[in-house]
Amino acid sequence: MKSSSANADGVIEKVKGVGGMIMGVTENRTWIKLFYEGDLVYTKSIDLAADTILDILVEEIPHKTTHYQYPLTLIYFDRPCDVEICREGNNVVVRGCKPSKTKGSRVKGLKGKDRSHFRKPRKSREEIKG
Repeated sequence: MKSSSANADGVIEKVKGVGGMIMGVTENRTWIKLFYEGDLVYTKSIDLAADTILDILVEEIPHKTTHYQYPLTLIYFDRPCDVEICREGNNVVVRGCKPSKTKGSRVKGLKGKDRSHFRKPRKSREEIKG
């Protein structure tokens, strides 16, 4: 897991293929954890400025479920999306968009590795009829 921090305005992080996020506050620090679709193990942790409680705004991300249980908020997205996290004053804005479609028929895993060997072989017409 990688951590990043930001003290000034601007883009904090850009992550592709995010399936959901967890936002929370622990000991005077606001943080965000992003996870990939189908993988609830935290894959990206973003620690925001210490000793500053920031408002987190989520924009332009269609989501299935929002679950709030103090001090955490969990959001599951409708589909994987590319996420950009920016700081604007005392606000942290999380924006999302549809991921770009890749060309070709290769099956990609969570980290972009080729997973085509997991694909079931197609049956020929003779096997289907026989």
